[in-house]
This record gives sequence, structure tokens and C-alpha cells, in this order.
Amino acid sequence: MEIRFLRAAYKFLQKCDYALYLKIEREAEKIGKDPYLNKPLTGKLKPIRTHHFFFKRSAYRIAYKIEKDIIVIMIATRENFYEKLEQRL
Repeated sequence: MEIRFLRAAYKFLQKCDYALYLKIEREAEKIGKDPYLNKPLTGKLKPIRTHHFFFKRSAYRIAYKIEKDIIVIMIATRENFYEKLEQRL
């Protein structure tokens, strides 16, 4: 499975600092090894899964869905993450 980033996730990667970029890269590798590790969300966000990680005392989320490949929809801090994700869909 290949990991693909949608525009919002790609823009986040371009704007973040290099240390956070490397952390996200390692977390994406974890998702690539076992994409079914994280449980799917419920309600309107049902086909989407989220991966949680911490960086410099901040909680981050990676929202992705599994199709032919792993499609990363959004990467952001935990604050208002699910509201922003609903707006994107």
C-alpha cells in the first residue's frame, strides 16, 4: 500500500518545521505497516481512521482512510480537529 496525501495534509507538511516533519514521517510509516491498527470513527466520519501522536507536548492527529492506498486527509493538532475534519468532507 502506498501513502498519499491530500492537499490539506500536504500543505501542513510544507508549513511545519523540519523536526515535526520527521516525526510525521515516522508516524506515517507506522500507519503504512498496519493501517487497520486504529479503529474507524463513528457517525459522519465512519470510513475515516485517526492516528494519535505527541510532539513537544502537543497532541496531533493524522486522519486517513483506506482504499486502494492509504489516503491521508488531514494532519493537525488535537484542538478542534474533528470539527475541522467534518468541514473538509
